[in-house]
Amino acid sequence: MKYEIIRSKRRTIALQINSDATLTVRMPYGASMEYVERFIADKKPWIEKKQEKFRTLGLQHKPKQFSEDEEFIFAGKAYPLEIVPGKTARISLIPEGKLRISQKCLEAPKHYIEWFYRQYAKKYLSNRLAELARAFGYKYNSVKINSAKTRWGSCSVRGNINFSWRLVIMPPEMIDYVIVHELVHLEIKDHSRRFYARMSELMSDHKIREKWLKENSAMSNI
Repeated sequence: MKYEIIRSKRRTIALQINSDATLTVRMPYGASMEYVERFIADKKPWIEKKQEKFRTLGLQHKPKQFSEDEEFIFAGKAYPLEIVPGKTARISLIPEGKLRISQKCLEAPKHYIEWFYRQYAKKYLSNRLAELARAFGYKYNSVKINSAKTRWGSCSVRGNINFSWRLVIMPPEMIDYVIVHELVHLEIKDHSRRFYARMSELMSDHKIREKWLKENSAMSNI
């Protein structure tokens, strides 16, 4: 296992996984290499897990090339891109499990694909919101789709619920978490203990889902 060593006046050894998945070992001046290597060997499972996480995040942050077979995610499912001839802009999810676009879309691929995500999100999120609202006995006024990058959803005092279209890139169980979160805000406007108690009643693992979303938010970039 490759790693960089930085010696200092510190008293203990510290392992640092960098954003490029490389390992930096910070160690005291007097620590022997034999001891350091044993320490790293003991921590190998933890190191490899963290490195894999950063490698995955690195791929997620990689700008889309809009090339053949590049994958786009809809409700947690990957759809390879298929580019077909056409002088008219067309884009759709086809039964073969692909995101098909015409060559015309390549003139402004990000624009067309984001537009398609918004249309998909409007239908998917509206339908799922209605289902969960009925299941849990909530009534809302309206639902709108926006392009927020740092906020999955919001709920106004008038009962209007907003979602970022980027939410539909996430797995269905994470989408449900955000929807339930906003539904509970219809009843409890703040993030008080009462709010989280209600969340626990409706979704016992909501804290796990929230943590997952925070750790994997980069998936929503296209």
